Amino acid sequence: MPDGADGKKVVYLTFDDGPSQTVTPTILDVLKNENVKATFFIVGHALDSSDANKNLVRREANEGNAIGNHTYSHDYKYLFPGSTVNINNFTSDIEKTNQSLKNVLGSDFSTRAIRIPGGHMSWKGIQPLDDWFKSNDYHYIDWNAESGDAEGKRKNANELLEQVKKTTKGRQKAIILMHDTYGKEETAKALPQVIEYLKTQGYEFRTMK
Repeated sequence: MPDGADGKKVVYLTFDDGPSQTVTPTILDVLKNENVKATFFIVGHALDSSDANKNLVRREANEGNAIGNHTYSHDYKYLFPGSTVNINNFTSDIEKTNQSLKNVLGSDFSTRAIRIPGGHMSWKGIQPLDDWFKSNDYHYIDWNAESGDAEGKRKNANELLEQVKKTTKGRQKAIILMHDTYGKEETAKALPQVIEYLKTQGYEFRTMK
């Protein structure tokens, strides 16, 4: 749906590349304290790396957050050799993460939300993947706002907040890209201020279902 088409100010907080034991718990604590739900795009190998990480994904789901698929490997050379989608590698990565999620969250769990590493807009040869998504009722989710926590020089919490303000300005529908993997402690630190700012701007928080 295009920006503003439903007449409400809505925002989707999205976190990629987790879970991690250093950042994800803090983010979950903040979300719980603020009574806000987010969408976590899970990397399968991170999920499978430890029982603690599996418990974090269980907690994400149990606390009402949405879970999406962010491939198993998150390996650009494997998924996008020569900056072109390798359809077999990509689809097998998605299915592998789906199985890992079912192993942790139960055989009834499924998600239709996929975030392509680097974003849909970044890769050549995307049409076969779009066709596969359509035939399997998957939907890729890009973003139109961000904290900037994965690009350029490392930013502190205040700089991340300012980037959120800048990129959400004028948007009725904002999908904000952030990360909860290792090294993103400043993202967790910025999150209370990000949520406070979005509330003051009249946004309603939603998740990807």
